[in-house]
Amino acid sequence: MNRSSDSRTGKANSNSLRTSRPGVFPQNQSGETNLQWIAILTLLALGWFLSLLWSQIEPEAQKKKSVANPPQVAKTSARTNAAKGSSDSSVSPLDTLSEAEQLIFDDIFELFLLCQWNSAMDASTAHRVARARTDLQNLLDSLGPEHVAMLTGILEEEPDFINRRFLLKALGKIGSEEALNSLLEHYYWANSEGKESEVKHTIESLSLANNDASFDILRDFSLSEEDEIHRYRFVEALTQHSRSEDARDVYGALLEDPSHFRVRQRAAYGFKVSGKKVDAQTVESALLAEKNPYVRQSYLGALGGIRDVNSIPMVQKILSEDNDISTRISAVRALLRIDGANAIQALLVARNTGDSSDRVNQEIVTALQQLGIDD
Repeated sequence: MNRSSDSRTGKANSNSLRTSRPGVFPQNQSGETNLQWIAILTLLALGWFLSLLWSQIEPEAQKKKSVANPPQVAKTSARTNAAKGSSDSSVSPLDTLSEAEQLIFDDIFELFLLCQWNSAMDASTAHRVARARTDLQNLLDSLGPEHVAMLTGILEEEPDFINRRFLLKALGKIGSEEALNSLLEHYYWANSEGKESEVKHTIESLSLANNDASFDILRDFSLSEEDEIHRYRFVEALTQHSRSEDARDVYGALLEDPSHFRVRQRAAYGFKVSGKKVDAQTVESALLAEKNPYVRQSYLGALGGIRDVNSIPMVQKILSEDNDISTRISAVRALLRIDGANAIQALLVARNTGDSSDRVNQEIVTALQQLGIDD
């Protein structure tokens, strides 16, 4: 009885305890709830950690992707970056060809293929290359300023240097401002890449324009310190220009240029083709100071081109005293070009005196014969 009574009493006390503390779960239910909250908090923490980790990994992945796959830019921009600044456009002119331009482009491309020389060709088939190059030249000669953008686009993408020469000449012959800018851009690119032959043909193409704009370009680059390494090429192109006579001050400034003997030679040639008698004294002064025999011969050629009789005494002195045979021959030819009684008299004295070189003696006799003196 007592045990039963105690048991009931304990059970009753337990029930009264539960009912007296509302909101408190039984022990087993409270444990399960706590585990659920812990799991939720763990997942939230894990999500936060992963998002933080991804925010650090993503920029690195993007960086690697940009290195592995660099953005594609037009060749115009690449060449411009190597030059002195130009257009930032990344759109190739070939992407916007009209229907008519596309037909011309297709013809040019086909002729490019036919122009390729194959070492396996024999004499019976090689003539096809020459014919294709003639056809290509004729096609390019028929183009005008409206085709400059297309030609520039082809020039930027054409891998064959022979084909690029055709395009350079075409741009030079067109000679518009846009064409000249394309040639200058190509010059900067070729110069930065160390393509000497490409530079040569680009400068020659600049002279083909033969207008005031090309004259100003050639004149400025002839005196440019930054382009000193190619100065002689610009001066040479200037001597081929129809306004060469207007560049006599440039020739005078470079007649004793120390950068390279070829510059002095080209400047002398400029006086030979465009010099005036007033320039003779400048050439004579340079001749006295020059030690290089090749340049001295060019100066003598300039005096022959200027044809000032007042230069005869100096030329005669060189003919009789210079140690270099080729220089003495150049003196004979200068006297021949100067012509006149005084020049003939100087040649007669040289013939009668005789030279130690048979070549010089023969040159004197030939010059006198051309001047009508046979005996």
